[in-house]
Amino acid sequence: MKHFSQKKIISTLRRAALLIFAFMVSQGVHAKWDEERDMTTNGKEELVYYYKTNDQGQKLVLDKYVKRLIFIRSDKFYKRSIKQIKIDGVVLDVSSDPFSRYPEQTAIVFENKDEVLKKLFLAKKIEFNVLYGRDEALSTFQIK
Repeated sequence: MKHFSQKKIISTLRRAALLIFAFMVSQGVHAKWDEERDMTTNGKEELVYYYKTNDQGQKLVLDKYVKRLIFIRSDKFYKRSIKQIKIDGVVLDVSSDPFSRYPEQTAIVFENKDEVLKKLFLAKKIEFNVLYGRDEALSTFQIK
């Protein structure tokens, strides 16, 4: 029978604990956003979108394919614009573009798409003001 030293056993246990910890942390990062799956129009590829819904029934979709956010709010005011968002308290200038076929949806686009997408994916809180002409409404999304 092979003899294992106490140092080897402790080293092996530490590695196992580190692997388990790394797995749990990686699962926690992906668990923050809810997932929604959709097939492409030709039905050959499955797309995964990440989203959050807030207490007001609004939905924020993280579109990693086009590298943008999509704000969804069903209301009678379809002419809306978003000029800034806050990601964990840091202000970021953005532009918005409503979808002509889906008036309840507004695309939020930004420069440095890869950098901002990473910040959004790791964010704990996203907030922004939605402008309806002169009226303003605050939307907040807690990512837990």
